[in-house]
Amino acid sequence: MFKYDIMTDQEMKTTRIQWLFGNVCNYDCSYCPTILHSSKVKFGDPEILANSIQYTVSSLRMLDRAPAFEFVGGEPTLNPGLLAMCQRMGNRQLKNRLVTNGSASMEWWKQHYHYFSLVEISYHTEWANQQHIENVVDFLMSQKDYNNNRKVKTRIMMHCTHDDAQWNTAIHTYEIFKAKGYPIELKLLYSNFTKGFQFLPYKTYQLKYYFEERGENWDPEQTMYFGNLKYDGQSRARHDLTRETLDKKSGKIAKNWNFGGYKCNAGVDQFIVDNKGWVWRGWCRQGGRIGNVLKQNVTWQQEAWTCSKSVCRNGFDQLATKFKDK
Repeated sequence: MFKYDIMTDQEMKTTRIQWLFGNVCNYDCSYCPTILHSSKVKFGDPEILANSIQYTVSSLRMLDRAPAFEFVGGEPTLNPGLLAMCQRMGNRQLKNRLVTNGSASMEWWKQHYHYFSLVEISYHTEWANQQHIENVVDFLMSQKDYNNNRKVKTRIMMHCTHDDAQWNTAIHTYEIFKAKGYPIELKLLYSNFTKGFQFLPYKTYQLKYYFEERGENWDPEQTMYFGNLKYDGQSRARHDLTRETLDKKSGKIAKNWNFGGYKCNAGVDQFIVDNKGWVWRGWCRQGGRIGNVLKQNVTWQQEAWTCSKSVCRNGFDQLATKFKDK
């Protein structure tokens, strides 16, 4: 009689999938480009989305890869097909991440929370209802397993603009949340939002507060925003104050996110799905499309790709392991 060994998700290598739903959003933040929240790019058909995520999960597990989904795009909790997608993932615990503004109803959270291991709430002072966000965070942090461990890791990202009034409002709320013991982090914004590394023109007192809250010294001459490639295998963890990035395989340093000529595991460690179902190695679009999950015709990648870019701009792309050929 044959005995089949079935690998658990904990034994499999993780593949991260960042899935962009579209740009439907119930906020209209002044610093967010219209293209990211115009609500013109609608959500896909719920049944097709559910079938496509089932196909993705099954295909990756056939390759001994444990999928970990990250849902983004506009406001993903508005997607009427999200629950069906979550239900099609199977009954094994997945390391899924939800990036949200936290505005969904309490009923929504009670129905969906257990499908995620990490909920990251982007707090935008122009639109957020502080009391509602507190209710959501209190609920998520109160959910415990049999060992009294929290079921869902929760993190608040407090987005701060350089406008004095908006800054003061954000910091006031930040201090309240911090006093309540909420996991919270201040986030400064780029001048061109998603492209490049330049901060908005923050004032000296704002930058000083930001860096002191992080327990780091602020160099007034340093106006560029760089990140240090660092992650724990499950979630993003970027460090904002160094101009150096670490090559995870060789341990060597790459300057200014330039990995041109490096081998990159974007497409293997992780990949993206755009709002039309097209699969790409990363937001850099290196190597072109590798298939479409809606059509269920993806050529799953198992080898690293040679990077031809002069800078790795996207935070998700930066998480893919990179190494030099020997």
